[in-house]
Amino acid sequence: MDRYTGYVESILAESNSNVPVSRRTLMDYLENGGPSYRTRGGEVFEMDLSEIEAIAGVCTEVEKIRLRIPIIVSTDTSAEGGAWKVDGETETSVMSKILGKRPYRKDMLRFYNPNLADLRRKFPTTIVLAFVP
Repeated sequence: MDRYTGYVESILAESNSNVPVSRRTLMDYLENGGPSYRTRGGEVFEMDLSEIEAIAGVCTEVEKIRLRIPIIVSTDTSAEGGAWKVDGETETSVMSKILGKRPYRKDMLRFYNPNLADLRRKFPTTIVLAFVP
């Protein structure tokens, strides 16, 4: 590993300090409240309950049990240009409904910067960005 690789990895690790250590299910938040999570950086982050309820509004009962929030959106390095993705069958299904887009695969939804901007406007506290090399 050269010094540049180490430098890039350290920048990515720092930029991902906002990623949650663990995530609870949507149903757990709806039933038990306490809409917060701890980040890798050690901070406690509060989510907006209205966003949690809006996500629940597009979910089936099964999705409410399976979906973990905050939803993690990551860089999609397999696509050309500035692409983003959501992984996981439940996450893909829910985000596909929210964005009105067809999934790339059953367990992955790819989208681009205009969609990300829309997501960040609608769900600033329940969507987390992760940067992967």
